[in-house]
Amino acid sequence: MNLVLQNARVIDPYNNVDEVRDLAVSDGVIVDGGKAVCAQAATVVNLAGCVITPGLIDMHVHFREPGFCYKEDIATGTAAAAAGGFTTVLMMPNTAPALDSVEQIRAVRRRVDETAVIDVRISACLTKNRGGVDLVDIEQIRKQTDIVALTDDGDCIQDTEVMRNAMRRAAAVDLPVVDHCEDREVMSGGVMRRCASSACLDVPGMPGETESRMVARNVALCRETGCHIHIQHISYVASIEHVREAQREGLPVTAEVSPHHLTLTAEDVEVLGTGAKMNPPLGTSEDREALISAVADGTISVIATDHAPHAPKEKARAFVDAPFGVIGLETAIPICLTALYATGRMTLADIITRFTVGPASVLGLECRGIVPGAAADLTILNPDFNGIIDATTSLSKCRNSPFHNRSVSGKIIGTLKDGNWVYRSDSLCGAIGEK
Repeated sequence: MNLVLQNARVIDPYNNVDEVRDLAVSDGVIVDGGKAVCAQAATVVNLAGCVITPGLIDMHVHFREPGFCYKEDIATGTAAAAAGGFTTVLMMPNTAPALDSVEQIRAVRRRVDETAVIDVRISACLTKNRGGVDLVDIEQIRKQTDIVALTDDGDCIQDTEVMRNAMRRAAAVDLPVVDHCEDREVMSGGVMRRCASSACLDVPGMPGETESRMVARNVALCRETGCHIHIQHISYVASIEHVREAQREGLPVTAEVSPHHLTLTAEDVEVLGTGAKMNPPLGTSEDREALISAVADGTISVIATDHAPHAPKEKARAFVDAPFGVIGLETAIPICLTALYATGRMTLADIITRFTVGPASVLGLECRGIVPGAAADLTILNPDFNGIIDATTSLSKCRNSPFHNRSVSGKIIGTLKDGNWVYRSDSLCGAIGEK
C-alpha cells in the first residue's frame, strides 16, 4: 500500500524533529519522495492540524492470556492498544501459568503471532510462579526466547538475597529488572493510601513507605550489582527522591508513572470507589505534584498505563475485596495531554518522548523513528480535540476505567503498524481520499 500523509506536524523525538511536512509510506516503510508516491495509486490523507509521531510504546500491560481470558486476551488487548496509539507493548508475565519457562514464553509468543495486531514484547518472571523464592533459569530463557525484561510484576521479591542474585544474573545477560516495589510488612493489608480518605472510608490504608522502602533497597542493589532496575508505576514523593539521587550518582535506575497517578488522588476514591482502586494506590496532592514535576524534568522517563482489566462482577465487590487495577490503553494520551500539555506543564514533544524514547531505552528496542527506510509504525493524534471519555466503547473486554465521562483534550485518530492501518477513527476516515 502506498500512503501519503499531508500537512501534519511531525514530532520525532528519536531524531529531534518537530516540523510540518508531508510523509510518504510504501510497502510498509517510510520513503523519500512524497510526490513520486502520490503519482502512483496512493491513499492520500490530509492531516492539517494533526500530529504524527513514531508509534507509541507502553511497557506495562496485562493481557491476561493465558488463564484469565474472560478479562482480556491478546487479540482484544492489542486492539485496545492500537486504538490508544500504541504500536508496541510489553506484556507482563502474571498469567496462569506464569511465564517462568522457555516453554510458557514460546507458547505465548505463538499466540501473539497468531492474534496480535501490533508488536507485543514479552517479559519473563524472575522467580518460579512469581513465588519470590526460586529463581527461573534466566540464562536459558534469555538465550532461547525473545524476552526484553524480567519481572515478578505485582509480587515484589521480599527476600533481599534472592533479589540480589536475580539482579546479578540479569546484569550478566544484559536484561533490565522491572519491579513493582512493595514491602509487605509495611503494607499491612492496606488497600489504598493511608490518609484522611482511607480513614473516612474506614478501609485499611498502606503508607507510602510500602513503596519507597523497596525502591531504596533496589537502588542499593543496583549500586552493588550494576543491574538496570526500572521502578514500575512510581507513586510516592519519597520514592521519586530515591530515583533522583540514584540518577545523580549515574546508576542505571529508571522509573515510569501511570496516567492515573498523574491525574487522580486518594480523595477521588471517595467518589469512584473500586473504580479507583489500584496498586500502588492513588496518593496525595503532594505526591501527584511531585510526579508531574519528575516526569516533566525527566527523572521519570516513561509513562506506562499498567492496563489491568477486571470483570464488572469483580470490581463490584466490597472495596476491601475488589481487585486492584484499571484499564488505560485508550485513555492514556487524552489524559496526559489534558493533565500535562493543556496545562502548560510539558511540551507535546516531551510527552511523546516519555511514550517513545523513554521505554525504548529501558527495553533496548531499536527504534529509528520517522526516517526513510524505517518501519512505518506511526501514531496520529489531534492535540486540540475536546471531548468526553466513554469507557463503554472501549475495545477491551472490560470497562474498569476511572475516567468514564471525564472531559479531556486530545485524541488518537489513527495508528499504523508496518504501514497498515490497525486503528482509524471516524474523523480520520473522513479525511482520506483515494487516488
